[in-house]
Amino acid sequence: MRKLTNMQPKSPQPQEAIRSPVRQRGVKQTSLGIQKTFGLQQMAMEDWHKKMSGSQERRSRRYETPPISDLEELLMKGCRSTGPVNQVWPGVYIGNAASARDKDTLMIMGITHIVNAAHGPLHINTGARFYRDLPIEYYGVEADDAYDFDLSPFFYPTAKFIRAALSQYGKVLVHCAMGVSRSAALVLAFLMICEDLTLVEAIQAVRQHRDVCPNSGFLEQLRCLDVTLVQERRQRQEALKPKRHREGELAGCPEYETPPLSDLQHLLWTNRRRAGPVDQVWPDLYIGDESTARDKVALSGMGITHIVNAADGLRRIHTGACFYKDMSIEYYGVEAADHPDFDLSPFFYGTAEFIQRALSRKGKVLVHCAMGVSRSAALVLAFLMICEGLTLVEAIRAVRQHRDVCPNSGFLEQLRCLDMTLVQGKWQRQEALESKKAASSANPWQLLWDQQK
Repeated sequence: MRKLTNMQPKSPQPQEAIRSPVRQRGVKQTSLGIQKTFGLQQMAMEDWHKKMSGSQERRSRRYETPPISDLEELLMKGCRSTGPVNQVWPGVYIGNAASARDKDTLMIMGITHIVNAAHGPLHINTGARFYRDLPIEYYGVEADDAYDFDLSPFFYPTAKFIRAALSQYGKVLVHCAMGVSRSAALVLAFLMICEDLTLVEAIQAVRQHRDVCPNSGFLEQLRCLDVTLVQERRQRQEALKPKRHREGELAGCPEYETPPLSDLQHLLWTNRRRAGPVDQVWPDLYIGDESTARDKVALSGMGITHIVNAADGLRRIHTGACFYKDMSIEYYGVEAADHPDFDLSPFFYGTAEFIQRALSRKGKVLVHCAMGVSRSAALVLAFLMICEGLTLVEAIRAVRQHRDVCPNSGFLEQLRCLDMTLVQGKWQRQEALESKKAASSANPWQLLWDQQK
């Protein structure tokens, strides 16, 4: 079981995140029942957000991420016995292994999605097959409850899974063995990433309903996430001050817009630190330099099955498929110059498809160039935007949690164009969905069908 220290991959094999959709089966419910369920969940969400309404006022006083000792004190203060499962946020539950195996209770609770934070043969080996007779979608994270295990690569993918479930009016159970450490850390990360809470606010929100206590290593990873998110929130607030009352926007609630190049460069250059030879930046996806790509022993130890060479060619890093002919590695080469005038965008979709196909087969992908900073990073950011549905800002934030990258200004501008295209497409799809909702308002079954398609 792999453990990461300072984000440097070491043998034995790294963990895997498994997302396996299970075919949805119908559940008998009247039209009135469906409308009541949706209405109650919306009312609950509004009520819970009202309880957190003071957060913006508290943030007006300069918030600073507390030291780990203060966080541990906050978690341990007034501890009480924790039951098998508790709702800690509208539609989000934290539970233990027993609650995850109790199918009758899951049906009564109306659980539609499960995140197993202790997935794997050596942990809680349920998997999608265990729930094949239930209308449940499964997402597995192989994680050790150890202070030196790096859970942070799973923060953004898990948050995305939970957010997608809630957007479909689903109910999500996040569990591990005890429902105290691994599962709690993932839920806290979700609240920080998707619900815009600080780490302290997230802990307070969860502890109103369940006593949790992520181990010290997970807490430190959550602190790093909190520092990053708070800093970026302040930067966005400052940048938006002069344009809050633009035509077509609600004051204080602007829609996402692709930032200008200067803002992206500032985001990439803030708090930079020296990058190592290779880092895992997304589950089973690594960015590295040339030395990593040529170290076959290291590649075998990491379990790499696919390689993207973003500096392929006779005059650059001329490895090619022949270099790896004695290994079980699939090779994809991109002949790219690290120059602002070079157009890397024609390779965005092809590379994203190659990476997505590798990950869908439970493979592990190394994307490299000479330094693992510009060309390779640009291709990974494009993959996260195209296949994982992140905005450019979210993709940069996710990668920089684990590795300092800095695509050149030309690549950044190309990524900006991609971001604007993808965001526009999302808005158009959202508008189409809203139109379907309006047309289906008199027929809740049609609404459910449209959301599940």
